Amino acid sequence: MEKIKLFIFFILINFLSVKAQEELQNFGALKIHDNGGIGFHSNLINNGIFDDNYGIAGFYSNDDLYITGAFMPIFNDIEVVLNNNLNLEVSVGVTNHSNFISGDIKTPKDRLDITFDYTESGFYSGETELSKINGYSSITNLKEFTFPVGDEVKIRPARIESININQIAKCAYFHENPSTPSTFNNSFNTENRTVFLLDVTTFEYWDLDSEQLSTVNLEWDIGSHLDVMLTDLENLTVVGWSKKNQTWESLGNTFYTGDLVSGNITSDYFIPDDYEVITFGKSISIDSQTADNLNLDNFIISPNGDGSNDYFVIDGVVLSPNNLLQIFNRWGRVVYEKSNYNNEFEGTSNNSSTILTDRKLPDGVYFYIINLYDIQLRHQGFIYINN
Repeated sequence: MEKIKLFIFFILINFLSVKAQEELQNFGALKIHDNGGIGFHSNLINNGIFDDNYGIAGFYSNDDLYITGAFMPIFNDIEVVLNNNLNLEVSVGVTNHSNFISGDIKTPKDRLDITFDYTESGFYSGETELSKINGYSSITNLKEFTFPVGDEVKIRPARIESININQIAKCAYFHENPSTPSTFNNSFNTENRTVFLLDVTTFEYWDLDSEQLSTVNLEWDIGSHLDVMLTDLENLTVVGWSKKNQTWESLGNTFYTGDLVSGNITSDYFIPDDYEVITFGKSISIDSQTADNLNLDNFIISPNGDGSNDYFVIDGVVLSPNNLLQIFNRWGRVVYEKSNYNNEFEGTSNNSSTILTDRKLPDGVYFYIINLYDIQLRHQGFIYINN
C-alpha cells in the first residue's frame, strides 16, 4: 500500500515541475481528442506534430504569451484570455472556432509568412477593441470572410467576397499615414493619384492579399477623419496603390452606408494582389460632369441589336489603326481596354483584373480616352450606355 502511495506522489511531483516551467515544448506528437481540452499558462514551443486536434485549447495569463517553434500548430477551438497579447512567432491555424475574450492575437506586421489562419469552416466570436488580431489574419479555402483585424487600440475589420475560393488570402490593418509606412520598404505617396482621384486619406490603410477577383468592404469610425477630405459620402471610394503603375487608383464604390463619423463601403471587383495596400479616397464622379463644361465629343450607344447605335463608333480610327481605347466607369475604373480598336465595343467589359469579364455594363455615363498614335492625337469624351 505504501509503495502505491509513493508512486502516485512521484507522478504528481513530475506534473507540477512541468507546470512550473516557463514554456511547454512539443518534440513529438500532441493531440487534443473530442471533448478534450488543454490550458496554456506558459509559452508553447511547437517543434513536433500538433495539427490533428478536436477539443479546445485555451491561453490564459496575466502576461504576454508566445507561440514559437518550427511547425504550425492547428487547433480545432481556441480561446484567448490574456491581460496582454498572444504573440505568434509561427503561424497558427484554427479549423473551427476562435473565441476572443480578452487580449490580442499579435503577429509581426513585417512578416507576411506568420498569420492567424482560418481554414474552411473556421469562424470567430467575441472580437472587440480589446481583443482581436493585431497583425495578419489569413483564410484557407474560403470565398468570403471578415478579417477581425486592428491595431493596439481599435478593431478595423475588412470583409472580402471573392468570385472563387481563395487558396490563401491575408489581411492586416495599419493605423498610420500610407505615405510613411512603418513596415513596408516603399512609400505609398498619397499625392500620387490618377486624374480621377481628388484625395487619399493619410490616417489608415489595409494590406489585403488575394489572387481572386474580389470585392472588399471597409469600415470607418471617428478616428478615420473622413471629414478632412469629404463634406458628404457621395464621392467616397475605395482606393488601392497599384503595384504596376505605382499610383493610387479608384477601386470603386458599389454600396455605402453611414455618415462621416461611422459607416462602411464596398468596392467594385478587383484583384487584391494587383495592389500593395488599400484605403479610402475621394473620387471625381463622372455623373457630375457634363459634355458642355468639358466641350468634348460624346456618344450614346444602345446595344440592343436593333441595328441603331449598337456599337461605339469613332470615325478617326480609320486614320490611325495603331491606337488605344480605354473606357472608365464613374469612379475612374477601367472597364474596357483595347489596342488597335476598330469600333467593336458594344457595352461589354473585357477587363478581367478590375471587373467581371464579358459582363454587360449597366446603364449610365462612362468616360473614354483614345490615343491615335499614327496621327499623334489624343481624344476624350463621354459615352452614355442605354441597354
